[in-house]
Amino acid sequence: MQKKVAIISPNPASLYSTSVSELLMRNDIKIEVVFVKKFTLSRFKDEFSRDGVRLLKKIWKKLVLKNKAYDAFANIETIVDYRKKENITLKNVKELEAKGVEVCFVDDLNTKFVEDKLKEKQVDATVFTGGGLIRKNILDNAGAGVFNCHMGKLPEYRGMDVVEWPIFKKDFDNIGFTVHFMDKGVDTGDILKVFDVKLIENENIKSLRARFEPIMTKNFVETIVGFLNGDIQRKPQAEADGRQYYIIDKHLNEIGDQYLQQQTQSK
Repeated sequence: MQKKVAIISPNPASLYSTSVSELLMRNDIKIEVVFVKKFTLSRFKDEFSRDGVRLLKKIWKKLVLKNKAYDAFANIETIVDYRKKENITLKNVKELEAKGVEVCFVDDLNTKFVEDKLKEKQVDATVFTGGGLIRKNILDNAGAGVFNCHMGKLPEYRGMDVVEWPIFKKDFDNIGFTVHFMDKGVDTGDILKVFDVKLIENENIKSLRARFEPIMTKNFVETIVGFLNGDIQRKPQAEADGRQYYIIDKHLNEIGDQYLQQQTQSK
């Protein structure tokens, strides 16, 4: 029987959301519904209180520059390059409506509307591609759970900026990402698969983050498909096994970038 999922997306034109969606459909996964979080004034205030000026840079990159934001990376594969290579053509999740997918724009991902819609659709699982915290009422009605791809190796690196923190700590062998299920904690849900990301010559944090995106997209989809087909099992993690990190200070980030460039510079 064909497996069914819901998608949670931070914006309708997200390269990550659209890429994951198209690749899932190519793997015979049916998308029943997409929930897109509206960009409202209250959302801006909430995210600005957490991220500060970093949010403005993110908006500029994601919503204004879009594909052009990757023009500076000439010698690595970015998400834009990966989409071209894999011939991913979906540009906006609203295009999925033509395939019979319900696309819902919501102010809050944790409302009773979203909860009731998940109950109606009876999906096998839900796929998170960004949009903020997910509450218990959604987690409990998301099928097998809410898949997430976390930009850090769990359980060691939970929370924020977990690409930067291992670099600052010179923990270069612990750079990677994890596909896991979300729960009420911060990155404490069951683990499906942990991946290493190897450094390349003349790496810096911006290029490393850009390289993460296509690698994560590919492996996120493969892990989701593997779980839904019964080939990958979930593995609980103990809360005491890891540590939660927070937004890294700008000065510490600059030091980490220096460490990374020293580690990867051409001999």
